[in-house]
Amino acid sequence: MELQLKESPLLDLGFVNRITELPITKREKEILVHLAQGKTNKQISQVLVLSSSTVRNHISSIFNKLNISNRSQATAIAIYAGLLNLSPFEKDEPVPAVN
Repeated sequence: MELQLKESPLLDLGFVNRITELPITKREKEILVHLAQGKTNKQISQVLVLSSSTVRNHISSIFNKLNISNRSQATAIAIYAGLLNLSPFEKDEPVPAVN
């Protein structure tokens, strides 16, 4: 009996599609950007003039819709989706190698 190996793609195109077409509302995207910038729920609520519980509910909805469980994953998705402007980091001087 001969075994046949299936070739698996190097890139999960479904993942790419999910990243470029986030299934979240405009308000949830706003909250995701603030969350990815490291802001607390309280800080987000102050900036967007929402109650802390509303921000918490939006974050819970974002996590459910994106099938994630923490802020680090949310930040990664925001970066891959192009929601964050990373240009300040690109202008930093390179870190010298330690010998």
